[in-house]
Amino acid sequence: MPAVNFTDGGPGAAPGFLVSRRATIKAEPEAGAQVPEGGLSVGYLMARARASLLAGLDAELAPFGLNAMQYAVLKHLADGNARTAADLCRHMYYDTGSMTRLLDRLEEKGLVRRERCREDRRVVFLRVAPAGRGQLPRLRAAGSRVLQDHLAGFQAAEVDTLRSYLGRMIENGRLSGGPHHSQTGKA
Repeated sequence: MPAVNFTDGGPGAAPGFLVSRRATIKAEPEAGAQVPEGGLSVGYLMARARASLLAGLDAELAPFGLNAMQYAVLKHLADGNARTAADLCRHMYYDTGSMTRLLDRLEEKGLVRRERCREDRRVVFLRVAPAGRGQLPRLRAAGSRVLQDHLAGFQAAEVDTLRSYLGRMIENGRLSGGPHHSQTGKA
């Protein structure tokens, strides 16, 4: 099994795979579910894979008292992909009210802290607190384990091909200029 970096989606890919609010799609198919005649759609399979990854990550993070979305916030802040709640909402496609509650919980746990900008008091910067920095290596390892489990049996070339296909899909979406892409061009 090739080593795969959970936090790096490769060229053209969004950082990490946690970029959206948790899907309501169950990771396991319902009993008696019928497969369409042409097979399962790509969109359906991608949604199922995403749901399975998030469910696996939630299970791995439970001993730390965190879930996948909380980890995503810590990761985006630590990696420098976001500095404010608005940045996180754009990167993770999360609504502002839910993000505020998520940040409140992380702050209560001592993993994140809020700091007012000195130049513009309306701006609140987010920082990973020392306790959060201390947790990150173990959290990243948990994320890597989940991804490795999901890629079990894949050859290195297959992982590279999957990464390439996903990167192309992200780039195609970015080029389409839809409203679901940020002004920075990151999906």
